[in-house]
Amino acid sequence: MVSPDGGTGPEAGVRTMRATRDGRRAVLHDDAFRYAFRRSLSVRLASAAALEAVGVLDIEPDTVPGTEPATAADVVPVLLAARAALERYVPPDLPPRVPSTSPLYGALAALSPGEREFLLLLHWDGLSAGDAARAAGQDVCQLPAVEARCAGMLSVGSAPDVALPAVLAAVDPARTLPDRELEHSRSSLHGAAVTGESRPVGRPIPVDRPDGGPMPVADGRGPVRRRRIQTVVGAVCLVLVVAALAVALVPRTAPGPAGRAERLFGLADVVAVIAATSVEPTVVDGEMRILQRAPVVQIVKGEADPDVLTLDVTGRSTLERPYSRNFFPPHQLVFLVRDASGVLSPVEGDGSVLTLADRRTGEATTIAGDPAVLPDELRDAIDAMPEDELPLATSGAAPGSLDPESIVGIRPAEGRDAQNLPQSLLGTFRAGTRAGGACVWFEFNGRSVLIRWPDGFSAYLREPSRASADRDPEAERRVLTVLNERGYPYVDEYRSAPFIRGVPTGGRGVCGGQDLEVWDIAVAPGSTLLFY
Repeated sequence: MVSPDGGTGPEAGVRTMRATRDGRRAVLHDDAFRYAFRRSLSVRLASAAALEAVGVLDIEPDTVPGTEPATAADVVPVLLAARAALERYVPPDLPPRVPSTSPLYGALAALSPGEREFLLLLHWDGLSAGDAARAAGQDVCQLPAVEARCAGMLSVGSAPDVALPAVLAAVDPARTLPDRELEHSRSSLHGAAVTGESRPVGRPIPVDRPDGGPMPVADGRGPVRRRRIQTVVGAVCLVLVVAALAVALVPRTAPGPAGRAERLFGLADVVAVIAATSVEPTVVDGEMRILQRAPVVQIVKGEADPDVLTLDVTGRSTLERPYSRNFFPPHQLVFLVRDASGVLSPVEGDGSVLTLADRRTGEATTIAGDPAVLPDELRDAIDAMPEDELPLATSGAAPGSLDPESIVGIRPAEGRDAQNLPQSLLGTFRAGTRAGGACVWFEFNGRSVLIRWPDGFSAYLREPSRASADRDPEAERRVLTVLNERGYPYVDEYRSAPFIRGVPTGGRGVCGGQDLEVWDIAVAPGSTLLFY
C-alpha cells in the first residue's frame, strides 16, 4: 500500500484517516510512540520518547480537528526527535527487535545499523523511500541492493522469492501493541484523554441540560469561573506531566553532589555490584525481551539471588558492555526495581547503572566515564574485592610515576601487535606463594627477574574458567592473579608477553626457590595486561 506521501509501511495507509479522527498532535504522538516501541519493546520508554518528541518540537494542536492531516513533513521530524530521546537508552547497534528464532533476525543483524534503520523506517514506520533514506543517513539509490541482500539471506533454505515487506510486517512489534497503552500515553498530551474525536484544546467544554437545551448562565461570572477552573486543572495536569517525564527520563537530583545516587538507592528494591556480561534477545511468553544474566559480586541492598541475577534490560543500552571485550571489564553498580512478576530491571533514567571504577575505594563513574558521586554510606557499603588477598612486594611508588629505563624481552617493531608475535619471542609470568604472601617473576629466553609492584597492588588465587580447565589440565588448580591499584586484574601467572619495562633495583630476592634479580615494574595507572 502506498500512502499519499509515498510511504509503504503499515502506518502509511491509515495516517490520514487517523489524523482526521484524532487530530494532528495525537497522530504524531502515536507515530513517535510506535517508532520507539518498535526499537525498544518498552512501553515506558516509548511513552517518554513520544511525549518528549512532541514537546521538543512544540507541535500545536489543530484548531479544527481533521483539517490538517499529518504529512511526511510532520512525521519525519517527530520520528527523528523520538530517536534522539530513545538513543540515550537504546543504541542503534543493539540487536534487531524480532524473535531470534526468525530467519529475519539474522538477516537484519547482518545489515549495518543505518541500513537496518532505512528498511524499518520504510516498511514499519511508513516513510517514503526518500524520507527514510535521509532520516537514516543512507543513499536512496542503495535501497534495491539493501532489500535484495536482506531478502537473499531470508531465501536461504526457503522459497527463492521472498516478499520482504510481508515478512517485515509479520514481525512488526507494533502489531500487538494494546490500544490502551497508546491512549494512556496520549492522555498526557493535554492532561486529558485524547480518544475518539478530540476536543480542540482551549475551547470551552459544552455543557448540556437534561432536556437538550443550552444550560442557562446566571451571570457573567460563570464563564470566568469555568476558565479559572480550566486554568487550574490545566496547570495541575501540566505539573503532573512534567513530573512524569522527570521520573521517566531524568531523575530529579536532590541537593548535594551525591543526591542522584542517594535518591536511586532509596527507590531501588535491589542494589548490586555485578560482573559485566553480554545481553541477549530472549523470547519470554511469546514476547521478545533483552535479558542479561549477570554474576553477582555483592548484594548491597535488598533480597536477591546471591549468585546470578537475571535482569530485564529491554530498551536499555547502559548494560551493554562499555569496554572492549578483549579487556577485563570493570564491575557495574546497578539500582534495580522489581515488577509485579518479580523481574528485576534498572530504575528508569540516567545513573541507574554505573561503572565501579575502583573497587578498592568504591569510586564509580557513569558508563561514559564521568565521575558519579556516591553517598558515603553507599560507598562504604561496597565490598567488591576478592576474599583472601595476598600481599605483594611493592616499591611504594604510585603507578605511572616510574620512568622505565630498561626492558626484559623483545620490543615489537613499530606498528606490530605485540600479541601476534611468535611464541618463541614471548616471555611468561610465573608466580609463587610464601608465608601468606605472593611473588611473581618474569621469564624470557632463560633470564628471570623478580617483580616489585607499584603501590596498591596485591594478588589473589582465583578459580580458573571452565573453558581454560577443559583446554589445559594444569589450569585446573587455582591461578594467582595480580590486582592493580583499582582492584582489577592486571595479569595472572602463565600469561605471555613480549617484554616488561622497569628499573633494575640492584637487589636480589627469592621466589619459587630461585634467587633472582629484582626489578621495579613500570605500570600505567589503571592498566591491565589481561586479554580474554
